[in-house]
Amino acid sequence: MSKVEKLIFSRRQFLKAAGLTGLTAMVSGCSDAGRKLIPFVTAPEDIIPGEATWYATTCRECPAGCGMLAKNRDGRVIKVEGNPLHPINTGKLCARGQASVQGIYNPDRLRAPATKLADGTFRPVTWKEAEKTIVDALTPVVLRGDRQKVVFLSDLTSGSEMQVVRRFLASMGSSNHIMYEPLAYEALRQANRDVFGVRAIPAYQIDAADFLISFGANFLETWVSNVRFSRQFARFREPAKDGKNPFIYVGPRLSMTAANADHWIATPPGGESLVALGLLHLILEKDHGTALARDDKARVRAATAAFTPDLVAERTGVKKEELHMLARSFMKAARPLALAEGLGLEDPAALDTGRAANLLSSLMPGSSETMDFSRPSLLSGSAPATDMKTLTDAMLAGKIKALFILRANPAFHLPQTWHFSEALKTVPLVVYLGSYPDETGRLAHVRLPIHTFLESWGDYTPEPGIDSFLQPVMGPIFDTRNPGDILLSLGQAIKGRVSFPEKDFYEVVRHAFEASRTPGAARGNQEEYWLNALKQGGSWNSREKRTRHSLTGHPVNSMSFAPPSSGLPAGEGLSLISYPTIQFFDGRMANRPILQELPDPMTAVTWGGWVEINPETARRLSIKKGDVLLIRSESGTIEVPAYPYPGIEPGTLAIPYGLGHSAFGRYAPDGMENSVGILGKELGPAGSIVRALVTVTVTKKGTSLPLAHTDGSADQHDRHIARSISLEDYLRTRADPPDVVLPLSRGFVQERDFYSAHTHDAYRWCMAVDLDRCIGCGACVAACYTENNVAVVGRKAVLKGRTMAWLHIERYFEPKEPFIRFIPMLCQHCDEAPCESVCPVFAPNHSKEGINNQVYNRCIGTRYCSQNCPYKVRRFNWLTWTHDAPLEWQFNPDVTRRTKGVMEKCSFCIQRIVEAKIKATGEKRLVRDGEFAPACAQTCPADALVFGNLKDPESRVARLVGEARAYQVLGELNTKPGVIYLKKITRNPA
Repeated sequence: MSKVEKLIFSRRQFLKAAGLTGLTAMVSGCSDAGRKLIPFVTAPEDIIPGEATWYATTCRECPAGCGMLAKNRDGRVIKVEGNPLHPINTGKLCARGQASVQGIYNPDRLRAPATKLADGTFRPVTWKEAEKTIVDALTPVVLRGDRQKVVFLSDLTSGSEMQVVRRFLASMGSSNHIMYEPLAYEALRQANRDVFGVRAIPAYQIDAADFLISFGANFLETWVSNVRFSRQFARFREPAKDGKNPFIYVGPRLSMTAANADHWIATPPGGESLVALGLLHLILEKDHGTALARDDKARVRAATAAFTPDLVAERTGVKKEELHMLARSFMKAARPLALAEGLGLEDPAALDTGRAANLLSSLMPGSSETMDFSRPSLLSGSAPATDMKTLTDAMLAGKIKALFILRANPAFHLPQTWHFSEALKTVPLVVYLGSYPDETGRLAHVRLPIHTFLESWGDYTPEPGIDSFLQPVMGPIFDTRNPGDILLSLGQAIKGRVSFPEKDFYEVVRHAFEASRTPGAARGNQEEYWLNALKQGGSWNSREKRTRHSLTGHPVNSMSFAPPSSGLPAGEGLSLISYPTIQFFDGRMANRPILQELPDPMTAVTWGGWVEINPETARRLSIKKGDVLLIRSESGTIEVPAYPYPGIEPGTLAIPYGLGHSAFGRYAPDGMENSVGILGKELGPAGSIVRALVTVTVTKKGTSLPLAHTDGSADQHDRHIARSISLEDYLRTRADPPDVVLPLSRGFVQERDFYSAHTHDAYRWCMAVDLDRCIGCGACVAACYTENNVAVVGRKAVLKGRTMAWLHIERYFEPKEPFIRFIPMLCQHCDEAPCESVCPVFAPNHSKEGINNQVYNRCIGTRYCSQNCPYKVRRFNWLTWTHDAPLEWQFNPDVTRRTKGVMEKCSFCIQRIVEAKIKATGEKRLVRDGEFAPACAQTCPADALVFGNLKDPESRVARLVGEARAYQVLGELNTKPGVIYLKKITRNPA
């Protein structure tokens, strides 16, 4: 195509280019890009202005690798959802995935290459200049024979990107590629090696178990693959005719995962291993466990002989009766599964806990169905912390001449006592490839801005047999490049096109895909298979193979455990643990405004860090909420505001891991310091960083920092908002009628109702919320923010109670187990809505389909509706909320943006309802059940939210509303809510 031809575009061609890959791609030649991108649904002739196109890609916000669909409207991505075809997440996403769109539009993104000046500041340069700087620095290193002194440090990667990285290193004679993940599960992998003979993280199948015990593994939050495990856990807990599978959690902190257990066994940090070994001792004492050979059983019995119930009770405070109860429950199971944290964040004895958990899972033959080592997680290949310590020491010794860093932030994650930041300064050439400024990038000599995963071609294999694709669902909005293209260009500059013949990284991805197909396949078949794979988001076998693994003899021969007298603090000492949060993972998501505003599931804190302290310990030390504490260890001191939290063991402090950024953009500062500031140099027995500190001291600084939290009352005050029913009562009464007044005309009776019944035509939209499935993760909240243009108001406004979230996950503490109740609270779309009758301008309007509409341009802001709403789910815009450019590009054009003085609240995603009705009308039919879902129901990993037409008796929502567990919040007020809840089923741990 000539230059003139490239400049002459019809309006139709321009819109096609913008819709597919954005203006930047158009300028560089859009016809090729248009050929490559394949929509998830049947491809239209071209992109139609005003209509959405969905593209399949892969989420790269954490190593789990969930399948994702991205919604492109007029050239920009406005929403992402889970890919229903992908085996990892089957259409669901967590809150982090939902907030990934803000990664593209983050105002602090690196926008152009830059080189560091003598004063430490960065000067923007062209790509050509940046490349020349790197090549000039690398050439003498290669010529001098210092090739092995070139190191490439990246986050977890696979497929074509890993291939290009290693080819780039090999071209210089180096093989030093380190894949660094802060959450590398070294102790878990070592425990699996010791017990099963495989140093890997298997594909766990929680839903295949009939008894589950977790020793600090928060699998519903961040552990390995939380969306997949949330889906499996919902199936595991599904009530059956004969009852419900038990789940026990052991650990020092009541996490969100622990809150979903039948029973939380609270231990001091390190007590998890003692409980696990004590449980193993009791079970083997009764000669239980048919999967173990007699000799192996004898060896394990000897190794655990010292861990008697008396000793466990003395060291952990766990009663002997409780341990015996746990052993009896475990021995009733045919397929028990024990999980261990394996990180060392909360458990200083993580390796012993992992070994004991694996031994427990080895007792029964059926347990082999719950883990599959033939499909190990890609995390199994991440570098242990020992490799990072070796690299740091090599840099300090002057042995590293060039270091490339891709998407990793070790300066933030590694202990300050390792002096990684100082070590970087000794390396002559440090090249940082990333999308955002961070603690590591600011220390580099050259910063190369890269595409986010939503702008990139690529592939990713989270486990064998699942080859997921990435495609640019929109064009780059800044002067960024794909990391693969950067390395190919550098390789060509150093070694020439003979070594790097590919035109671009897309060609590498395509060739890798074709090489994986049958050799000699026809070109036409290759093309068809490529297009189909790209359309569905990858290539995988829908049938999962499961391989049984039994305990081998040789690891047991050398199995030993720490002496019972070691590990736990005594007296008045305080222990410190940390934990990754469901919002920020290991800290890499702390620059997303939606996630900062998303309340923590357990503390409800937003926009800030905190340290949890038991109220009893806080009273003893005269500590109040918001007091800034100085936490000291032998290695350093950090400042953190206090949050008294009853879900933490007395004498234990807990800090969210990954907070305390000092160079991660305007949204990351959070009022606390990075917890790595008090970590020591030592490594754990599995080669992991020791993050759980046995002894720290605490003093008050004398200042206070108000914590912005949204929980209001932590108690239900006998209002029976979040209800539960015991398993025994559920089995006895499940044929009874529900405690529900249907929001239909037949729900109105003259003796009780002042107003006449509403008439609903073909539809009465309704939502059922199963509290037995809701895990409190907040994915629905994040999805509502992104779908409905809900304003992010910031810390100061949250402190004033001005949060704008249409949907809240309310958390209530209970005096007995389960100690926590979660309930999603949104507009109830009442048939006798109190808000409708008091508005002087009729802004709240009841539609013929049962939706309580809010007419924004009619609202005058009296707030009478909010005062009259017993559910307190209506939001008032105190200001016209603004967003830092270009964050406004994420807004959904189908949803009106609200301004100062207007009330707003949940609309059941009416824009989706209208879209589904338009399609159905064009096909001369009614909307089918399950044809669409509001954003909250669509993303829920546990499938707790079900939306549908109550007038259709065959709809799923109509069936759920008819269950005996169904009830309406504050139903005694006779508002006839259209949101109907199903009680949580509680199970006696005995």
